[in-house]
Amino acid sequence: MNGRSRREYLEAICVRYRQAELTEKRMILDEFCRNTGYHRKYAIRLLNGPPSDPKPPRPRARHRAPSYGAGVISILGAVWEAAGFPCACG
Repeated sequence: MNGRSRREYLEAICVRYRQAELTEKRMILDEFCRNTGYHRKYAIRLLNGPPSDPKPPRPRARHRAPSYGAGVISILGAVWEAAGFPCACG
């Protein structure tokens, strides 16, 4: 069972679980754990929790402006070359 089908199954069971009596809740919870593979306590939290909304869209990644200009980078390249191209590789 993939993530999407687990979420759909949770939404289908959730209303039934909340309206059920204690003995019915045990049976529903056993069935839910057996079908999804979730641990019992985690399943209880999911079934008692607030109804889930679809995930909000991720914000766009903002790219940083370059810190140094082309002149500074060329000078640093010359210094690096004069030093024999040192690096942290060992």
